[in-house]
Amino acid sequence: MKVETGSFTVKTERRLQVLDVTGRVEEWLSTVGGVNGLLVVYVPHTTAAVAVNEAEPRLMEDIVEFIRELTKPGGPWKHNLVDVNAHAHLGNTIIGDSRVIPVVGGRLSLGTWQRILFVEMDGPRERTVNLLYIGE
Repeated sequence: MKVETGSFTVKTERRLQVLDVTGRVEEWLSTVGGVNGLLVVYVPHTTAAVAVNEAEPRLMEDIVEFIRELTKPGGPWKHNLVDVNAHAHLGNTIIGDSRVIPVVGGRLSLGTWQRILFVEMDGPRERTVNLLYIGE
C-alpha cells in the first residue's frame, strides 16, 4: 500500500472567496503516481473549507452570497467580541474542512462538472491545503 502526503498554498484576495484548486490537486496526484485509492483534501484552518461542486464563475459568486446570507458576517455572534470572524467559523462547521475523493486509473473520480473548491471565509490570507493519498 502506498501512502503519500503533500501540501500547497493558496493566496486569497477577498474576505469571502471560492477558488478552484482541482488542477493543483491533479498535478500533485500525478507526481506521486497514485493509481487506485483515496485522496483526502484537507485544510488545517477553522475559517476556510473544502467543497466539491461546479466551478462556473456565477455559481462560485452564488456560493459566496449563500455563505454570507447563512452566516451573517458582522452579525450578533458572541465570538465576534473576541475576533470579528464568527461567520467564518460557522461556515467551516457547515461546509467542512475535508473531502475524500476516489482515485481510479490515476485520475480523480469526479463527475463531469465536479471540481475541488477552496472556500475562504476570513481572507485575504495565505492558506495551506494538505493532501493525503492512500492506495496503490
